Amino acid sequence: MKIALVGSAPSSVRAAPYGAPDWKIFACSPGVYGVAPRSDAWFELHRYEPGQPWFSEGYCDFLKNYEGPVYMAEEVTQIKNCTLLPVRDLVEKYGPYFFTSSLAYMFAVAIEEIEAAQAAGDDGPHMIGLWGVDMAATEEYGYQRAGCQYFAMIARAKGIEVGIPPESDLFRPPPLYGVSEISHAHIKMTMRRRELEERMNDAQLRLEAAQKELLFLQGAIDDLNWHQNTWIGDVGSITREFTEPPLVPVLQ
Repeated sequence: MKIALVGSAPSSVRAAPYGAPDWKIFACSPGVYGVAPRSDAWFELHRYEPGQPWFSEGYCDFLKNYEGPVYMAEEVTQIKNCTLLPVRDLVEKYGPYFFTSSLAYMFAVAIEEIEAAQAAGDDGPHMIGLWGVDMAATEEYGYQRAGCQYFAMIARAKGIEVGIPPESDLFRPPPLYGVSEISHAHIKMTMRRRELEERMNDAQLRLEAAQKELLFLQGAIDDLNWHQNTWIGDVGSITREFTEPPLVPVLQ
């Protein structure tokens, strides 16, 4: 059994094996339904809130008419194939610490289906692949990264091959705490960071000085505008300018 877990990261969401009939496609997210040409199961684990930006009318119609199971955390009668996710069973089996994303639940369900196939006599090969899944460590999804890595380790321990496309860095391990500090790369990058931070601090000081100068100049221009618009319009001075010019002597 081969199961593809598909998320919405644009780097590889279109590269999933949609055209390979031997791959079963698990997908999630409003960012996937308009991109994936096919899927066999859908996961929508957020509270069902039609009308919210993330539950557009088009996405809700897609869920309502989806032909395969739609795994959800609540019973939604409008969705004909709504299937309650067995959250309690999954947490009891895998623990509560790493269900940090929809992909983590999808990973657990994929493992369960492969184990059921193995119990039924299917001796493989068994594979789980992830497409459209980056969870970059420097972005808001960084904390979700460990969840997928955890389930990847569980799958590998059960003899299931796990893989990602080269566009993803999902399975790059984090630095080893403490130990990695003695590596050449860590030392080099630490010094580079210090250099950049010093330059940034210097730029910040220059920026603050420029902002102060800018405020001063804006105030000076406002003051000049007031003087120009208040003192230039003296009618008397214009009159004298024309009625009291220096006299030019008449030629004899």
